[in-house]
Amino acid sequence: MCGIFGLFSFGPGHPDPGWAGLAQLLLHRGPDDGGQWRRGPFLLAHRRLAIIDAESGHQPMCTPDGGLAVTFNGEIYNHRELRALLEARGHTFRTMSDTEVLLHGFREWGRDLPGRLVGPFAFAIADADRGELFLARDRFGEKPLLLLRTPELLAFASELAPLTALPGFSRQLDERALGEYLVLNYVPGERTLAAGVERLPPATWRVHDASGRVTSGRYWTPPACERAGPTDEGPALEELRARLDTAVRRALTSDVPVAVLLSGGLDSSLIAESAARQGGVSHAYVLEVPGGGFSERAAAEEVARRLGLRLEVVSLAPPTGDDLLAVAAHADDPLGDSSALAVGALSRAVARGHRVALGGDGGDEVFAGYLTYRATALHARFVRRLPLPVRRALVRASALLPIAERKVATSYKAARFLRASALPSSAAHFTWNGSWLPEEAARLLRPATARAAARRALEALCARHGLGDACALLDLQRADVSEYLPNDILAKVDRMSMAHSLEVRAPFLDVDLATWGLGLPAPLKLGPGGASKRLLRSAARQVFGPAIADRPKQGFSVPIHAWIRGPLREVVGDLLAPASVARCGALDPVAVSRVLDAHMSGAALGFEVWGLALLVAWHRLRLEGAPAAPPESHALLDVAASRGGAPAAEGLGDDGADLQGRAGS
Repeated sequence: MCGIFGLFSFGPGHPDPGWAGLAQLLLHRGPDDGGQWRRGPFLLAHRRLAIIDAESGHQPMCTPDGGLAVTFNGEIYNHRELRALLEARGHTFRTMSDTEVLLHGFREWGRDLPGRLVGPFAFAIADADRGELFLARDRFGEKPLLLLRTPELLAFASELAPLTALPGFSRQLDERALGEYLVLNYVPGERTLAAGVERLPPATWRVHDASGRVTSGRYWTPPACERAGPTDEGPALEELRARLDTAVRRALTSDVPVAVLLSGGLDSSLIAESAARQGGVSHAYVLEVPGGGFSERAAAEEVARRLGLRLEVVSLAPPTGDDLLAVAAHADDPLGDSSALAVGALSRAVARGHRVALGGDGGDEVFAGYLTYRATALHARFVRRLPLPVRRALVRASALLPIAERKVATSYKAARFLRASALPSSAAHFTWNGSWLPEEAARLLRPATARAAARRALEALCARHGLGDACALLDLQRADVSEYLPNDILAKVDRMSMAHSLEVRAPFLDVDLATWGLGLPAPLKLGPGGASKRLLRSAARQVFGPAIADRPKQGFSVPIHAWIRGPLREVVGDLLAPASVARCGALDPVAVSRVLDAHMSGAALGFEVWGLALLVAWHRLRLEGAPAAPPESHALLDVAASRGGAPAAEGLGDDGADLQGRAGS
C-alpha cells in the first residue's frame, strides 16, 4: 500500500509545482520511494511502500506517450490475469507491477476498469488527451480517498494532512458531520469533520473534466436479497472452504513475507489455517492486553500451536498522552473507536519484521458475527411491541444499572440494549456500537446545525439505507457494509497500520467470497437462538474443535475506562478543560466538563470521554494549526518532465538521477 496525492486545475491555471512536496506528509505510508508527474493542469504525486515489483514499479507511472498517468494505492490481486487479457489484445508491458495494469486496463476498458479489479485500491488516472481526471475506490472502502474541491481545482489524497496545507482548505468543522460523529463514533456517508473535504464512496468511480463537470457511477453493490435454497450446512461448508482458500491465496500475493494477525477468534483463526495450509505464512502476532479478561493470548497460542506458526506476543503497555495524540495525528476524522490504540501498538510491533499482514476484518459483516444483529432481532421481536410508556421506563432504568468495566461485560450490554428501548429497531441497531443517544449528543453541542444533525443522525441513516421500523438481517448487513465497515473498522485499521508502514489485508472482503457470504440464507448466518456466524463456527469446529469454534465473541477492546482515570488522566484533562473545549467553538464546555467529572467519579463513560478527547485533539492538529513541514530528506523524483512521459521506471529525477534501483532506499 502507498500514499497518493494530486491536483487537477480547472481553467487556464496550472498547479503550483511546489505543492507536489505535500505528498511528503504521507511518508509513513510509503517510505521506500517517491515521485511526481506534471503535465498541464495535472499534478500527481506518490509515496511508495514496495510490495510487488520493487525494481520497476515506481510511481506515478505513465504510458510511453504521456497520455495517461496514474498514482495508485493498493494491491490488484488479479493483475496477472488482467495482464494476460491485455497482452492478448495487443498491449505491451514494461514492468511486472500491478500499477501498469491500471494504465493499460483504463485505455482498454475505460470506466469499466474498476469492476474488473480484485483487491483493495484507490487510484487517480490523469487522461491528458481528454483533459479528465478519473478516480476510483475499491468495493468495501479498504483504501481511503479524500477530496477537496475549490473553484480553481480539485485536490485528492490518501489522508487529510496534505489537503489541510492547501489555500482552499477552510479550517472549519462540518457541523452536520460533528452531530453525527457524537452519535455514531464515526462520520457516516461522504462527509468528513473537515468542512469541504469529502470521501469518494466505496465501489465508486468519478470523472472530473476541465470545465469542472463531474460524472460518477457505482460499479458494485452488496446483494439485495438472500439466495433461495437449502439451509443444510454440508454443501455450504464445502463451498466456504473453497472460496476462503481462494480469497486467502489472492491476499498472499506479495514479493515480501506475509504475517497473520491472530486473536484466537473465529475469523483470524480460519484465515491463519488457510494461509498456513497453503504455505503462505510462518509468523503470527497476537496483542496481549492487560487486565479484566482483555487478553486473547491463550486462544491465539492454541491456534498457533495447532498450525505450527511462530507466535509473537505483543504486550500492550498502558498508553501515554503521546499515544493518544498519535492516534489523533493519523486520523482523518477522529477515531471514536478506542481500540485504535491497540491496532496502533500491534501494527508498530508487526512492522518491525513484516510489511504485509492478513487480518480478519469483514468476517463479522459478511457472516453476521456482531452481537448487534442478535440484539436488533430481540428488540424487533419483543421491545418494540411494548407500549411506549413501558419502553420509556426501560430507558430510564438503563441509567440505573451498575456497569462493570470488564471486557464485553454483560451489564454494559444490558444497559446499552435498554437505553435504545424507545427507538425503532432499525435505529436502535446503529446505537449498539455508537456513542451518545441523539438527544444526549445534542446537549453537548452549541450550533443549531450540529444539534439538529445529532437529533436526526439515526433517522437519516435509516432513510439512506431504506430501513423501516423492523428489517431483515441482510438489510442490516448491507447498511453495516456501507457505513460502519468503511468509516470505522477499515478506516481505523488503515490509518493505524499505515502509520507504521504496514499493509493489512482482509481476505473476508474478497469480492467473490463476500458477495457469496452476504447472500447466504439467514439460517446459515445466525444459528438457533441467534448464535452468530453459524457457518464459520461449523468450519472452525471441523478444524479446531469447540475450544475455538464456541468461544464467545470478544471484540478487540482495551480498558479505556480505567486508562482515562489513570495514565491518560492528565492529557484528557488538558484536552477537555473548558478553555480547550471552547476553542473548538461547537462543543459546550460546561456539558463536556460534566461528562468528564462523571466518569472520573466512577460512571462508565470511558468510550464517550475518549471520543470527545480525540475530537478536541484532532481539532488542534488539523484545524487550529497547519501540518508540520514535509521532510526534505526524501525528495520526490520528477518522473516525466524531462523525458516526455516515459514510464516511471525509466524517468529521470530533477537532478538527472536514474530512477532505476531507487525503490527500497
